[in-house]
Amino acid sequence: MSGQRDLKEQEHEMRDEEHGNSVLEGAVRLEITGGQGEITSHHEGQCYYKNGHHYVLFREELLEDGKKKGISFSSRLKISRDQVTLRRSLPGKTENEAAHVMEFVYRRQEPTETGCIVDYPTPYGVLRLEIRTRELVIDRRAGEILVTIRYVMLQEGLEVSRDELKIHVRSN
Repeated sequence: MSGQRDLKEQEHEMRDEEHGNSVLEGAVRLEITGGQGEITSHHEGQCYYKNGHHYVLFREELLEDGKKKGISFSSRLKISRDQVTLRRSLPGKTENEAAHVMEFVYRRQEPTETGCIVDYPTPYGVLRLEIRTRELVIDRRAGEILVTIRYVMLQEGLEVSRDELKIHVRSN
């Protein structure tokens, strides 16, 4: 039993060495601001730290024209040293239709590298988009994590928009 305790203590010390006292775990509040319409959303979730990554699990409400549609879906935010992944599981249109999973990967990259490819569902069909991260800043502090992502969205190789996404995760 003491060997297990020693291992847990070593793991905790390694976490503190890597991120100082900035390891965030437990109940959190999440604020996401961004997009062309500068939409801000607030969520409560659970944060845990595993293998050098912070994971935040939370639920989002589906919006249409800025109004809630009464449909919620699960989301997962993974914050690594040089990459942030936002995974959303959108419900199918009917009970029998499978959920549509979208994974947005924002990573430090060269300007000429191909970015993350996302199939984005719309009422008219699926749009294939490419997301190229221009800048990724991850600031871990005691009790909070601040992320700023500046990116370009392309469709069929043409720039559709330049956006900024800000994510603030803090202890509840």
